[in-house]
Amino acid sequence: MRCLVAFAVLPLLALGAGGKKGKGSQAPQAEVVELTVQRTTEGTVEIDGRVRNCGTKALRRLVLRFKVLAPEGIVVTTQTGDISPEVLEPGEEAEFHWRMKDPARGVALRVEAGTPNDPELTVSNPGPYPIE
Repeated sequence: MRCLVAFAVLPLLALGAGGKKGKGSQAPQAEVVELTVQRTTEGTVEIDGRVRNCGTKALRRLVLRFKVLAPEGIVVTTQTGDISPEVLEPGEEAEFHWRMKDPARGVALRVEAGTPNDPELTVSNPGPYPIE
């Protein structure tokens, strides 16, 4: 019986030994410090906030992606925007102000980030943030 248990456990140990790779296992490189999302009377949504480079390397040509979510959590649209300045050094923050057409059924948004060299950075405080 011990042999059967050992053979059953070995494949599970082998799967776990490889470790989890990907965004979840990395330290965040960008952090959403502040974010507000407001509907306007003109039929648009204004997104205002600040992002910080909380990594150890400069972020060159940082792009934020805003995934707009429906009530059931389904992504209804994705909007992107560049951060200025072009290079965000470790510890530096940048403000951003964007406006987009009010998406039908959008109730919240989640933030993702990337650069040309690393299109999927790990983001701290990604949301979701309610659209007020």
